[in-house]
Formats: sequence, structure tokens, C-alpha cells
Amino acid sequence: MEELIKYGEKFFDELEIAIYRTRDASVNIELNEVSTSALRERVVTIIRGLKDKRLGVSIVDTDDKKALRDAIERAYKMSRLNKPDEKWVSLPLPGKYRAPRKMDKEIKEVSPDCFVELAKESIDQALQEEGVVVAGGGGGAEWRESLIMNSNGVNVFQEGGGAFFYIELVGMKGGKVTPGIFDFDARLSLNLDVESVVKSAVQKVKWAFNVERSKTEEAKVILQPWALSSLLNYAFFPAFSGEKLMKGTTPLMNKLEETISSDLLNVYDDPLHELSINPIIADDEGTPTRKNVLVEKGVFKGFIWDNYWANIKEVKSTGNGKRNFSTGGIGIALHNVVIENGEQEIEDIIGEIKHGYLVDSFQGAHSSNPDNGNFAVVANPAFLIEDGEIKGSTVFMMSGNIYELLPSIYAISKEQKVLPFGGSMVVPSVAFENVRIAGK
Repeated sequence: MEELIKYGEKFFDELEIAIYRTRDASVNIELNEVSTSALRERVVTIIRGLKDKRLGVSIVDTDDKKALRDAIERAYKMSRLNKPDEKWVSLPLPGKYRAPRKMDKEIKEVSPDCFVELAKESIDQALQEEGVVVAGGGGGAEWRESLIMNSNGVNVFQEGGGAFFYIELVGMKGGKVTPGIFDFDARLSLNLDVESVVKSAVQKVKWAFNVERSKTEEAKVILQPWALSSLLNYAFFPAFSGEKLMKGTTPLMNKLEETISSDLLNVYDDPLHELSINPIIADDEGTPTRKNVLVEKGVFKGFIWDNYWANIKEVKSTGNGKRNFSTGGIGIALHNVVIENGEQEIEDIIGEIKHGYLVDSFQGAHSSNPDNGNFAVVANPAFLIEDGEIKGSTVFMMSGNIYELLPSIYAISKEQKVLPFGGSMVVPSVAFENVRIAGK
């Protein structure tokens, strides 16, 4: 590809070529049956070129060299139509990369048949429980390869992949229908613990058959990983973007080294964390990734940056450039958020609660406002805790501000869950006290 860079330099002051190859084996479950299985392979090449600070982009579904030459020329023609970006500084320079994680090459060759068998086993296991319906689910493995090169000398290739399985159950018995109950597993290997996924979901369905009323009150609330991650992804994490800092739209402006949470909370972004299913050594611009501490013992420690906004701020990129495959552009994003675990088992945290709630999932988290931290969500399914035991399912509204909620953390579970959706995350259950809820 070096000759393509040289060819592009005839047209551009700076040029970037990014080639992505993906192989995806998957299966879907619908209403107690395996509905579809598929194997998809794709190649996408994205050309970004700058001429007189005018950006030109071309996206093609091939890595054929002749086609890429044509794409470079098209990108140049597009650049001549665009206005110059006077804020532009340069594409990234080469950097030092961390040692890559060892990858399981079985993921690269796995057939969808493997996940069809896992799906059938999970369905059979779930249906052994009376009144349980397998509403949906699925599994799969994705293998990714990328080559990022630019005219400043960046040249980095990386590969890897992960596997996941999830299931959604609904309980139907005695005229009662439970909410959908969701559970999952994700790993850097094919050793998925499907049995535990189904067992956990079935247990929650059993709890959900007994419906309890919630009331408007202040109570202890435990957010399980899926609920917690959805709330933080929409109400909190966008505030760490350096772009938002530069535009003045983050609540964290002028908060560096200030306490924003309970001192139990430690959050960082690290794609090479031992549980990460996104172990990349470079971001989508070829900048080396690293561990970026966001919150340490409740104290805000810093923003994340891509190359563009870091250059404007005159700081170093933190390696958080993420490609938009629709536009070819780069934005700021987290790779693998880790919320550090605590010392207590989740059963012990539940066992210490005289009256409170366990929340499995939120509805409406996407409507949260990251520019001020406000949120309004429905906890569903949620479970009532009385005298240290789960008594049944319930539903309630929970609204407020994330910066008022985080200081009320009083316990974090030892167990962590790897979340494969919406970006990789490693998340424990987190308990809050004096949470205001509105019963339904």
C-alpha cells in the first residue's frame, strides 16, 4: 500500500488510507426456535486526503489497488468542492504501540453451525422451566483486521475478534406475562458460558412471576451491569469528550481534579484490559491506545481526545479516535470502559438491604442529556428487595441528575460483566442509597 500513499501525495498535502476487513458468523433466535444463521465477510477502504486544508473522503467496498487509485482521485475532486478547515493541523505522526493481546484464531474460522448448536442447547435448557418462552436471542463471533496508513509515516496493522451469546426470556403462567428478561456472555474465545446465561435469566423470570407494587420514596437501589451501562453511556460518558470541552458543552468543564462521585468509583478506558473484547493497540487514526483514567476515587482525572481536537487544544491525542463508516470521518469515543470492581459479592450486598430495589434494565436511557447529566428512565424489569431477599418484580420511574446520583454510591460488587453491545465495557453492579423513585 506504500505505493498508493505515494500516488495520493501527487494530489494531497496529507493522505490517509484505512482498510477494514470483517468476518461475522452469527445466529438469531425467535420464539423458541433458531430463525436464521449467517456468515458475512466485508472489506471497506476509506480514503481521507487534505489539500490546502480542504478535506476529501472516498469510501469503497474493496481493497483492489486500481479501485483505490480511482478512490484517491475521487477524494481529491471532493476536496476541491469543500471549504478549507482553518482549524486543521495535521494527520497523526507514528507512535509507540503496546504489545498486542494474544488472539484466539479459532474465532477467525468458526462456522455459524457452532452458534446454531449453542442456540439449540440454550433453548432446550430454558424450556425445561415451566412457563418460560424464549422470546429472542442470538450469538456470534466477529473477526476484525485493519490497516491504517498515512503520509506522515503511520503504518499499523492489527487483528482480533470476540464471541458473544445472549438470550431473552418471557414468563407466561397463570395469566401473568413477565417483562422480557435479558442475559448474555462475551469473551475473546469461543468458550461461552451459555448454561450460566440461561440459568441467570430463568432465575429472574421466576422472580418476575410475583409482581410487587413500588411506591414513591427514597430507597437503596442496586443497578446491575446492563442498567448501569445504559445510563452512564447516555448521561455521563459523553461528557469526557475533548470535543465537548472545546465547544463548552460538557458539565465537566473546569472540574479537573474535583470530586464528582463517591470515592468508591474508579473508571478508566483501556482496550487492553484483561477482560476487554476490543483489545486494540491503535485507534482508527493509527494513534497508539493507552489506559486513560477518567475517575479515580471519585475524582475527575481528564478528558479523552482524537487527533483533530487534540491538535487544536495543543495536547496529545489519547488514542480515542473512532471511525464513522458512513462518512469516513473520525470522532471521539471510548474503546473499553472499565468500572473497577469492589470487594463484596452481589449476594452479600443484596443480603444487607432491609428494603430496596435491584434494577436489571432501564427503558428510555437514550433520552438522557449528557450536556447537563439529567435523566428520566423506567426501571423495568426491577426487583423488590425485602429483608435481604428478592420478593418479586416491579416497575418504577427514576429521574434526576447523574452528578447528584454518583456521590450516593455505597457499594460495588466484586463480580463484573463484559458487555459486547455499544462498545466493549467491563461493569460490576453498583449500589446507591437515598435514590428518589416514583412508584407505578
